[in-house]
Amino acid sequence: MATPPPVSTIRSTDPSLQNDEIQTDDNVSTPSSLLQSAERLIAPIQTPLPAGTPVQQQPTGGFTSTFNSANPTFAVLKATALQQALGHPMAYARALMQMGYEPLPAARGKTLFGKEAIFYPNVFRYLKYIYNIDGFTGLYRGFGCSLLSKMVCWYTTTKVDQLLGPVEPVVPNDQTKVTWDKCIKKTVREVRCQSWGILISHPFQVMAIRCMGQFIGREKAYSSINIFQNFQEIYDRQGIGGFFVGLIPRWLLEIATIVISNVLIHMLKTQLPSQTEMVPMYEYMAAFVAQTVTYPLSVVTTVTAINRSGLRAGMVPITPIYANWQDAYNKLGRSEQLKRGSGFFNRAAFGTVGIPTPGTPIPNA
Repeated sequence: MATPPPVSTIRSTDPSLQNDEIQTDDNVSTPSSLLQSAERLIAPIQTPLPAGTPVQQQPTGGFTSTFNSANPTFAVLKATALQQALGHPMAYARALMQMGYEPLPAARGKTLFGKEAIFYPNVFRYLKYIYNIDGFTGLYRGFGCSLLSKMVCWYTTTKVDQLLGPVEPVVPNDQTKVTWDKCIKKTVREVRCQSWGILISHPFQVMAIRCMGQFIGREKAYSSINIFQNFQEIYDRQGIGGFFVGLIPRWLLEIATIVISNVLIHMLKTQLPSQTEMVPMYEYMAAFVAQTVTYPLSVVTTVTAINRSGLRAGMVPITPIYANWQDAYNKLGRSEQLKRGSGFFNRAAFGTVGIPTPGTPIPNA
């Protein structure tokens, strides 16, 4: 999340602008109020015209026309596409790791505390293995569906936020209570918006995971681009319910991340120095803690989405058949597999399933 821009101390006498400033958190002006304040500051002082002088129409170019011609939705979509394009190979490798697929031999090593452990190759060797089989385009298996899922989720969340209307102003009676009320209202609003985004975009998320999982069994049932083929495949095998497998753990993952992040950021801002330059660090710390705590739900989401799909990645011996996502969570937890894929470099093997005992040769995982 970006650091909020510095706010001008000049306040307008326009009631509508005051309402905009009251409705935002931490007294940060909205983009529209900042824009109008800037226009007031840069506008030249107009001298009074004599009576009867015709008033000429002012041109609409300059700062205002540039802002109005911009399309924020298109800009966000471009940024999302670029971000997905750069990060998809890593996300692809992580999805395969979460499925429990380790095609490269492990090696013995020692942890920071000197204890012997088994380590899998880092993510770059993993990606090189995929590249050697499928080439460069193979690193983008499932990219189309994954990008579509992200865009649909963002667009739905944005539209729901607009439908909910502006945030109600808070009456400052008790300052401590007011700050917590703002945090709770912000969290509840984000949960409501994100829930709709998750629901609408989840079928595309299922398609993306299954496209990636096809690498294991070399199937071609799902396409990275042809979503109609994917819809037909899912509907023929699992019906309408197949589009929403893994929805509950994904929803819990996203909602828990929002709640934990907002609460931690609020506590850091209120208990520690709240200078503007410290806010990005607080947000980074909160996001790191939230993602670490909720990561097991990411593993369960991936495993549940690929399970019972008819693909080799969702069948024995790659993965057991689970009754539901709770069953997957419990069994993966008992075998200490809820953290697999969490690291990209120092990839220690978790649990005891499939790991050789000390002193024995290490077969391919």
